[in-house]
Amino acid sequence: MEGSARKAAAGKEETSHAELFAMSPLQEFFNAVTMLFPTIALSHYAINWPHPFVVLLLLGTVSHLPVSFTYHMSVAFSRYDDRLDNDMRRLDQSMQHVLGAIFSYALSGSFAYMLLNLIYNVYAIILLWDPQTSNDGKRWFPVMISVLMYNAPMAWRSDYENFMIAFFSMGLGGMSFIPWLNKRFFSGWGHSIFHVALFLYARALAQSASKIAI
Repeated sequence: MEGSARKAAAGKEETSHAELFAMSPLQEFFNAVTMLFPTIALSHYAINWPHPFVVLLLLGTVSHLPVSFTYHMSVAFSRYDDRLDNDMRRLDQSMQHVLGAIFSYALSGSFAYMLLNLIYNVYAIILLWDPQTSNDGKRWFPVMISVLMYNAPMAWRSDYENFMIAFFSMGLGGMSFIPWLNKRFFSGWGHSIFHVALFLYARALAQSASKIAI
């Protein structure tokens, strides 16, 4: 009886968790399309600021784009029973960690710092695929740490303007991604809004990377 009660409680929790993050097929379609924004922005800046580290930022986002686009488009067409607990979602977040390691070098110019980020992000990827931690509701936390780690060199280099622009564009865009805010104020469109905010975020990163001496 106790085991059945636990299973029922777990099922109820899983249902509420899935409902909390649920979006319509149209919203997921736009989640896929708006993922193009940071890549378009970085493509523009790589052409206009042909600095090796700006190009590296572009390569980082290009490595993540196909996986993220495929994931959101697959959810839009109901390819998964659970939009969060599936391998494409894990691959999407794994590529965010790969991007984090690449961006850490592009924004610091330090190979040693990139290695530190690489070690952390490999550990985070292992957690993503470990059955005990792959769907524990805490996958966002290692991603957030990775983002903070690759942004930190902007502050260390005293590039406070771009650091603050990146911080606020990611922060404000990320707020629309929070499930209860997304549902209450953005009617489920918060994820797409977050992707659009990455256009400004990408500009700040590119401008900062272009200042690093080679």
